[in-house]
Amino acid sequence: MLKYIWRDKKQLIIIILIVLVCSIALAIGIYAQITNSKITKTEAEREEADYEDLKNNFDSIFTNTINKEGAVKVVNANINYDEIIETKYDINEKKETKYNIVAKIPLFKEETATTKKINQEIFDIFGQKIADIITNNKAYTIYNMGYVGYINDNILSLVIKCTLKEGTNPQRTIIQTYNYNIDEDRLVSLDEIIQKRNLDKEKMQERITEEITKVSQQNTSIMEQGYNVYQRNPNNDMYKVENTPNFFLGKNKTLYLIYAYGNKENTSETDLIIF
Repeated sequence: MLKYIWRDKKQLIIIILIVLVCSIALAIGIYAQITNSKITKTEAEREEADYEDLKNNFDSIFTNTINKEGAVKVVNANINYDEIIETKYDINEKKETKYNIVAKIPLFKEETATTKKINQEIFDIFGQKIADIITNNKAYTIYNMGYVGYINDNILSLVIKCTLKEGTNPQRTIIQTYNYNIDEDRLVSLDEIIQKRNLDKEKMQERITEEITKVSQQNTSIMEQGYNVYQRNPNNDMYKVENTPNFFLGKNKTLYLIYAYGNKENTSETDLIIF
């Protein structure tokens, strides 16, 4: 009798051990799946957070300095890479009831066939406006302007940004970029930078369309609530990669595409697509 009782107890212990081992294995499997899911999600969230940080911190990059990113590949030993751009005009003028102007205008120190054209364009867009405000303004005007530059290898990306508020008109944000090949004395196209970064043009286009569509949908919802917002049309040819007029290589060769609607209209709305 004791023999049978012991045998039954032994079988029960074995069954309990088997169930326990299976339960532990199942728990480990579930934990691993949850952990892997959390890691993957965290990485995706981190990438999204970094992307949003670049967008949110865009206004803070305009420090009126030129930043060398990594080692500069010097081809022309006669070029001083540290003294290509200078703050040619540093304006801080305020006249009660008339204007408040804070502006640093960058120009290329040495004028070549290419840099002379760039300097003239910078003055035509920004300098001439300042002169017009001082001499002809008819409403109180606030004008703030700054710039930043990045040298990646032999490409200097110069980014100029200004905000303009004239009377009761909506504030404008105007952004102009120049990507200059220092060694070859020429402007660099977006296609060249895309090739340099080994980016997929089709995937870039997909992201542009996706992000502009998202903003457009959000703005439509806001408009339906009775607010005035700048509306985008994702199907507009301006959003094609090859039609993007303003772009630059920033820190760590990060590529920024800029859609600054204030360049032509009275709005401060700007879309950044970053790669």
